[in-house]
Amino acid sequence: MTNYVIVGAGAAGLYTAYRLLNGGTLNAGDTVRLFEWSDRPGGRICTYTFPASVYPPGTSPNGLYCEFGGMRFATDANFPNPAKIVEGHVLVQQTIIALNLQGKVVPFQESTNRMYYLRGRNVYETTITSLGGLPYNFNSEFGQFVTNNKVPTPYTADNLLGAIAGLFAPGLGSANAQRSAWCSYYANGTVTSGAATPSFPANTPVRDMGYWNLLYDQFGDEGFDYTADGTGYTSNVINWNSADAMQANNDYGSTSQYMRLDGGYSILFEALANQITALAANYPGSGIFYNQRLVSLEESKTDNTTTCNFVRHGGRESSFSTEHADVLFLAMPRRALEMIAEESPAYMLNTSAMKYFLESSIDQPAIKAVLVFDQAWWTSPSCTYPPNLVAPYNAPPNTPTSQWVGGATITDLPLRMVYYFANNIPCGPGAKGGPYVMLASYDDMNYSGFWREVELSGDYSTAPSQIRQPLTGPTSVPVDSAFAGLLLKQLAEVHGIAAENVPAPTAVYYQDWGQDPFGGGYHGWASHYNICQVMDSIRAPYQKILNNSARQTYIIGSCYSFDQAWVEGALCVAESVLQDFVGLPPLNPHIGNYTLICKV
Repeated sequence: MTNYVIVGAGAAGLYTAYRLLNGGTLNAGDTVRLFEWSDRPGGRICTYTFPASVYPPGTSPNGLYCEFGGMRFATDANFPNPAKIVEGHVLVQQTIIALNLQGKVVPFQESTNRMYYLRGRNVYETTITSLGGLPYNFNSEFGQFVTNNKVPTPYTADNLLGAIAGLFAPGLGSANAQRSAWCSYYANGTVTSGAATPSFPANTPVRDMGYWNLLYDQFGDEGFDYTADGTGYTSNVINWNSADAMQANNDYGSTSQYMRLDGGYSILFEALANQITALAANYPGSGIFYNQRLVSLEESKTDNTTTCNFVRHGGRESSFSTEHADVLFLAMPRRALEMIAEESPAYMLNTSAMKYFLESSIDQPAIKAVLVFDQAWWTSPSCTYPPNLVAPYNAPPNTPTSQWVGGATITDLPLRMVYYFANNIPCGPGAKGGPYVMLASYDDMNYSGFWREVELSGDYSTAPSQIRQPLTGPTSVPVDSAFAGLLLKQLAEVHGIAAENVPAPTAVYYQDWGQDPFGGGYHGWASHYNICQVMDSIRAPYQKILNNSARQTYIIGSCYSFDQAWVEGALCVAESVLQDFVGLPPLNPHIGNYTLICKV
C-alpha cells in the first residue's frame, strides 16, 4: 500500500492527483491525498463572480466575473483536434479536451490598436512608425540598432524585444516545436559575433548575462526605459537570465492564439477537483482536504517515508495532524518551499545543495485591481481610448460599444496595464445597463509596492509578514478609499479626462500575489544558472541532487519550469515527474514527442 501525498491544490497538484487516480497504476489500498491551505482549488487561478451588491438597482445578477489570477492560454490553430495540437500550451489544451471543456473555449479579446500613455503623452500602436514620435531621448546607437536589425514597424517594445531575440538567438522561433532547441540554447547559447560588444564579447554564455544589463548595452538608457515602459510587464526586463528572456519575450514564428474559458479559468480547476473527488471513491482515504496548512517536514528515521505536519484551520479553532507520505509531491513555488524550510531545520530543503537550486528562481510580485462601474465611461467620445476594441466573442449583431471589450492599454504610471472586460459574463454580453468590469491595474515587480501601502487604512493589526491575502481571494476595499482614489486619478490621466468626470465605481477589489505563501504572481530564472540542470534536477531532489534514490519526494509547479508564467509550466513539470519517476504513461499518445521540460 502506497500513500501518495500532494501538498498544494494549484494547477500542478490538481493535475497530479487526477492523473494518479485516473492513470490505471494504483493498487488496492493505495491512497492519493491532496492537501490545500485555502478553501478552494486553483492556486493562482482565481475567477471571482461578483455578488448582487455590485449590480445597478432593478437588475439581477447575471454571472459577471473577473479573473484575479491567470486568465488566458495559448492554443493551436487545430484545437480541439488532440492529434494535431503542437503549438501553444499543449498540455492545457489536452487537459481541457480530456475534461470535455472544449466547448467553453473562446477568444481572449485584445485591442487591435493598443493605446499607450507614456511620459504624459498618448500614442496609438499603429502610429509608432517613427522613433521621433515617442517621448524619449533615444541615442544614435539605438537608432542604428533599429535600422541594422530591420525592426518591423510599429516600433513597439514587443517588436524591439523580438529583434533582440533575433540577434542573440538567431534561427529560433517561439513555436513549441522548437522547445528542445530552446533547451539547448539555455545550456549552450553564446553571444554571436553580430551581437558582440566590448561589455559582452563573442562567445559569452548568454545565461550568464543579466537581461537589464544586455538591453542597456544594446539600447542605451532611454531605449531601455522605453522597452520597460512599453511592454506593461516590468518583470520582462529585470536582470534575469537572458537566455530565458530571449524565449519568453519572443513571439515571432508563433501561430498560436490566446483563448480563455467562457465563465472563467477556474472552471478547469473545479472540473479537476470534481474528477478527483469522484475517482477518490475507488480508493478509500483518498480525496482533497482543504484548510490544511503544511507547517513542517521530517525525514523518517525508520523508513523512507516523509512525515508531514499539518495545521487545520476551521473557524476559531485549529488542530494538528500528521501524514506519513511514501511518495510526496510539493506543488508549491519557491517562497512556499522556503516557508516550510524555516520550520524544518533538519529537512533537505535546508542543505546547501538545495539552496543553490531553490534560489535559481526569482519571485515576481504581481497585483490586480478591479473596478466595477454602472456605465462603460471609457467608450465616451470625450475620452482618449483604444478605437479598435472588439465586440464580445458571441455578441449579437449591432452590440453597443458599451459592451465592447479589449486591452491592454499600457502606461508608465503605476497602473501599468488596463483591460476593458465590460459585460464579461458566460454566453455573451450582459443585461443592458451594466455593470461593466475594468481590470484597472495589472502590474508587477516594484509597481506592486505602490498599491500595497493603500491596501489597508490605518495601522497594521498584524505583522505584515503574516498577511496571507491571496489565500482568501480578492479583497474588497471602500469605493472612497485611498486605493480607489489613486486608481481613478490615474485612469483619468491615461484617458485624457478630468478626474471628476470618471464616475464613482460600485465596487473595488484587489489581489496581491506578492504576499505569502506565493511570493509572486509568476517567476523567472536567475542569471548564472544552467536552466536545464536546475529544471531537470529540482523536480526530483533526492534522486537528482542528494544521491538518495530511495526517498520519493518531488517538487512540481510552474516555478521551476519551461513556462514559468503559465499554467502550462505547472502541468509540464507534473507530467514529467509522473512519467519519469512514477511510471505513468503519457496523458495521451499525442503528447509523446512534446518537450515537457529541459533536461541535462
